[in-house]
Amino acid sequence: MTKKTENINEICRRYANALIMSSSDKKELKMITQNFDHFNKVLKTSKDLSRYIKNPLINSKKKSLILKKICKSFAYNLIFQGFISVVTRHGKINLQDKILNEYKRIIDSKDGLTEIIVTTSEPLNKEVEKKLIKQLSESLKLKIKLTKIIDKEIIGGIIIKIKSIMIDNSIKSKLTEFEI
Repeated sequence: MTKKTENINEICRRYANALIMSSSDKKELKMITQNFDHFNKVLKTSKDLSRYIKNPLINSKKKSLILKKICKSFAYNLIFQGFISVVTRHGKINLQDKILNEYKRIIDSKDGLTEIIVTTSEPLNKEVEKKLIKQLSESLKLKIKLTKIIDKEIIGGIIIKIKSIMIDNSIKSKLTEFEI
């Protein structure tokens, strides 16, 4: 990892921890998570707002005022509104997506969950998904949060990522191995 990436990851971790420590209980954390998810969705669907926020020529005070109005109009939790204001004033609003990911990772970790990312070419049916969670949970002795990714390029098979370990049993990787 480059030094810049490490710095960004550390910044996101600190903001995520600050947001978590600011909340009083699990109920409030859940509300903040919902607010954060909704905020991200708003930024992704509104290209104009996204461009406005990412524009380095617009100062952070103006961005903060606009986002404050948006947060109030959606009736977001006061802690989350303050968080968005602080992140914006510090010029880190562009990292909101990464902060959200880190925020969720920390909460899952505190709840004893380990994220396992499963990539397949087609969606898993519920029965296979339950069986996979059960087998991984029993063999790894972990509480699992399964994140599913659909990637047609792997052709078939499965890729399982657990923390820094990746098990690639996809047809694409098998074909690449036998390439002449």
